[in-house]
Amino acid sequence: MNLDLETLLIASALATVLVTAVFATTAALRHNDEANRAWTASFAAALCVTGLEAIYGDGTMPAVVVAVVDASSVFAVGAMWAGCRLLDGKPRSLTWVPCVVALVVMVPTLTRSSTPDLDLSAAIRLGTIGVFAWLTAAELVRAGMRRNLNCRILQLTFFLFGGWYIIGAAISAAATGDGRISRPPTETTVLPFVAAFVVAAICLSALRVERAGNWWSMSTEARRRTNLDVLTADAFRDDARDRIERATFAGHHVGLVLAEIDHLDELNSAFGREAGDHALVHFSGILRRRVPADALVGYLGAGRFVVLVVAPVPAVPLTIVEAVETGLTEATVGDDMMLRVDASFGTSHSADTSTTLESLLAKADAGLERARA
Repeated sequence: MNLDLETLLIASALATVLVTAVFATTAALRHNDEANRAWTASFAAALCVTGLEAIYGDGTMPAVVVAVVDASSVFAVGAMWAGCRLLDGKPRSLTWVPCVVALVVMVPTLTRSSTPDLDLSAAIRLGTIGVFAWLTAAELVRAGMRRNLNCRILQLTFFLFGGWYIIGAAISAAATGDGRISRPPTETTVLPFVAAFVVAAICLSALRVERAGNWWSMSTEARRRTNLDVLTADAFRDDARDRIERATFAGHHVGLVLAEIDHLDELNSAFGREAGDHALVHFSGILRRRVPADALVGYLGAGRFVVLVVAPVPAVPLTIVEAVETGLTEATVGDDMMLRVDASFGTSHSADTSTTLESLLAKADAGLERARA
């Protein structure tokens, strides 16, 4: 069966629409973090490229459309690299880099007359995309990701994709007007572009399932930690009951600290949900740094955290409270938000109540309510 170019371009656009819609929807509902936002922007830019290619087919594009296709395709692969930096544990995605490069790529086309130099445009576009694809492949083999199967598949895909585009850039740069050398046909660049993003959608979806879990594929281990790097409520209760039982067998006491961020609802209302999320991350980070290394730390929801620790004397939970309060006074929420978080605390100790998780929680909750009042 022979498919004409227009049919292939339409099919490519439809495939990009499908993977973009699915990836963006799941990112918005379950994985709304900086890495997934960068990848969603990448897929959106890829959709723009394939959509314009399908609309204009094999016809002559205006200079403005050529510039938009060039910039969008460069940004699509560049944003993929930016998201992979965060997957690798980098503190910043550097999304601004592909934005700037995409704008620079537009300049040679927009500064020419109404008839763009397609050979020059293709050479710059393909070469820049190839470089970003290889940067993505390099990012995917750093740290512990080199042992992940999905990362290896994605790394190989972008390595081959980048190599193919760099070869295409060299051919386009060598293209001459006598017809002996011509730039690569449209289908030889669009189809690998779409294939790379379809593979990326599958592998990245699998990677975020492995890291955080979601509603259709979540193992027991994937449920154990929240995005705050502390145990979920169910995981904490399971581990706490085991810790308390073993401490009882050994004749040791345990202490429990219940902490609740003050005025979290008002913070969300005044500064937006993102400010409340920053406050939760900020508070959980202080807990992780200030409590003993062998303590269990969990998040019960609604801004309430709980800490269980082996405590030889009843003063240990109060010592933890003092350490956390000191941490709260020393640091603000985020780098650009000059807000401080306050919290109320309740404590309990197995010397003062029955040695069960329920009793410890009940006593700490009563103390927390008194502190709030």
